[in-house]
Amino acid sequence: MRTTAFMGMLLLALCAAPVLFAQEDTADEAKESAGIQWTEDYSKALETAKAEKKNLFIEFTATW
Repeated sequence: MRTTAFMGMLLLALCAAPVLFAQEDTADEAKESAGIQWTEDYSKALETAKAEKKNLFIEFTATW
């Protein structure tokens, strides 16, 4: 019985470890490493995209 409980706890610890270590990065660090600069100003975003010869991603949302 003790062996089964020990194995279960060991398995739980092994499964939880990657989740705990993955949260070391903060949201700001992840955002900086992605290299994406978000803006809500369409004209500025379009100007930047043209200057850098990159595509422009536009996300439309609405509340109904």
